Parts: sequence; structure tokens; C-alpha cells
Amino acid sequence: MTKARPTIEEVARRAGVSPATVSRVLNGTARVSREKVRVVLEAVEALGYTPSPLAQSLARGRSYALGILLPDFESPFYSPILQALAHRLEATPFRPVAVPGHWSLARELEALDFLKAQRVEALILLGATVDGAPLEALGVPVVAFGERVGERVFSLLLDNREAAYRATRYLLAKGHTRIAHVSSHRGHADIRERLLGYRRAMREAGLEARVVYGDLTEAGGYRAGKELFARFPDTTAVFAANDQTAIGLRLFLYEAGLSVPEDVSLVGFDDIPLAAYQTPPLTTVRQPARAIGEVLAEAALAVLEGREPLLPKLELFLVERRSVGEVGG
Repeated sequence: MTKARPTIEEVARRAGVSPATVSRVLNGTARVSREKVRVVLEAVEALGYTPSPLAQSLARGRSYALGILLPDFESPFYSPILQALAHRLEATPFRPVAVPGHWSLARELEALDFLKAQRVEALILLGATVDGAPLEALGVPVVAFGERVGERVFSLLLDNREAAYRATRYLLAKGHTRIAHVSSHRGHADIRERLLGYRRAMREAGLEARVVYGDLTEAGGYRAGKELFARFPDTTAVFAANDQTAIGLRLFLYEAGLSVPEDVSLVGFDDIPLAAYQTPPLTTVRQPARAIGEVLAEAALAVLEGREPLLPKLELFLVERRSVGEVGG
């Protein structure tokens, strides 16, 4: 049978003081005589008493909670960012309170209400669409992955437009002219920036843009593949807005009897772990997920300590694998 944890009342009885005195000694919220401090600490050690972290934080007037709003917990891109965030916070008093927004503005607003009730001291935004007044109403500093507007919002910006432009130029350099892009209507600035980068490269090459829309999931990529090749059956290369879309599209191509890269070249974005294990391994734009998580955590801690956060420019670069071929090669 598991032994019950000792209570603050038991510590008080053993030390011969009141529970309030024990609380003051452990939380340092008021001056207590050296003798009382000694007997309380002896009682704590003898009983093996561990104070509740929640009770301690409330006594100090702080929650030590750091809110994190992300699209979902299943995302293979956001998961390593979240892991890096949590790992960095382990050496601090702060603990992450992560809530999914489920790709919905209404759900994100509900999540913000929940985080406010948890008395979070700062908020980290990962891929959320919420902006402006709801963030200001939260009343705490915000560190965002992507551009946000607000007096207390600090943003880590990556040049998605330039990276998408270079990825499309890479396909052009391989001789492709019938290049399509699978984007998404979900309101994420980085996805819109990738579409703009693709359009710029196609426009500069004097070529028609071929755009269809998915939902950034594997299933969405599969459905987008059906639509794409129904509308543009002569497409020879596809640049997908993320790797999950590319992976779903790859399955459609297989079922349609089209080989990668012999018939259709394929480029993704993110470089999630599964990208390297596709057949063939997926060429993609790498986002440094672990570094992103570490930078966001450091920035949030800096703001909480009254320091100016450092938000360095992280580079995005193309990882060449075997899903792209040359036209006529």
C-alpha cells in the first residue's frame, strides 16, 4: 500500500508551530525567527514533506506557467519544436501549458481563454492564426513563430517566400516548366508566403502558375493530387507547401501509375523526420525545428526576466534527396 504524502498540518504539529508559519518558512513570504525556521526545516526533513508547486506559486503570486498555442499535438513538424521548448524549460521554474487550436480561429480563442484562466505569464504562438486584440487582451508578453502585430508581441521570422522562390527555381533549373504548387486556404502567413515565392519564380520565368489547395495533411495532399492532375495532367513537377502534403501526393502518384521522379518530380517543405524515409527520399526545404523551439523558449524567458529577446534569423535551405529529376534526364 502506498504511504500517504505528509501534509503541511503534520509538519506543523511536529514542529510545534502553526501551518501558516510552516508556509511562511517554505515560501519566504514573511520574516520568521531562526529557531522556528530550524524546527520547521527539521520537521520537513524528518517527514519527507514536499510542498505543492501550485501552492508555492500561488503563495508567491506567480504561476510560473508558460502558455503554448499550437495547431495540434499530432503534427510531425510542430512536435519537435514543442519538445525542444519543453526541454529548455526543464532547467527553469517555468513549465509549459500547451493547448491545441485545431486549425480553427474559434478554437484558438477558446484556448486563449483557458490559458488566461491558468494565469500564464507569457505565451508562445506556434502556427496560430489569432492576432491583434485577443492577444493584447491576454495581458502577457507574446513570442510568436511568424509575424504578429501587437505592442507586446515578439516575432521569430523565417523567410518562407525566398525559400519557396529558391525551391521553384531549383525545379526550373532541372528543366521543368510545367510546375504546380499545392498550397492551403488555412490562414497561416508562412503558407501564403510560400505561394508568393512560387508565383514570383514562375512569373519571372514567363510561365503559368498551376495552383491547387489542400489542408496541409497527408489526406489533403492525396485529394489535391487528384484535383491537380485532373486539371493539369501534363504537370512534370510539384512543389508542395509542406512535407505532409507531399507525402499524401506521393501516394496518389503511385496509385495513378506515375513514378517519382521519372514522371513527376516532387519537392516538399519542412523536412520532417519521415521525409528522408519516403520512396524515393523527399527533396525538401528544411526548417530547423529544434533550433526554432530553443530560440522561442529563450526569447520567452528573456521577456519574463525583463530583457530584450534575441530572435536571430534562422536559415531555410534545400535538402536535395532523390525525388527530383531532370527533364529528359
